[in-house]
Amino acid sequence: MFRLQKGAKAPKDEMTYFYLITRTEKGRSQSVAAWKRGANDVTKIVKKAGGQCRLFSTRGSEVDYVSVITGVSAAATIAIAEEIEKLGAVKATLVSGIEMFGTV
Repeated sequence: MFRLQKGAKAPKDEMTYFYLITRTEKGRSQSVAAWKRGANDVTKIVKKAGGQCRLFSTRGSEVDYVSVITGVSAAATIAIAEEIEKLGAVKATLVSGIEMFGTV
């Protein structure tokens, strides 16, 4: 059971979704313009679902990118992952989490 220390605020009841994104062979051969179009398409899907997203490039990691998405339902996250993978350029692994500590 989760317990708060005395005087601590409860964590937000909002889920944050992390998509761990690895480029496929098709994605590695895409032009930068095609990659940006695909990323913009995903952003539109997230906004249509009422959420926001940010894409981070990684270095020295097993994944190429991490997308952080907030403000969408659990069902929408699954649909978004399917849309991401339907493009064929990437494989997306979905991880969900809740914020434990506020901004310091």
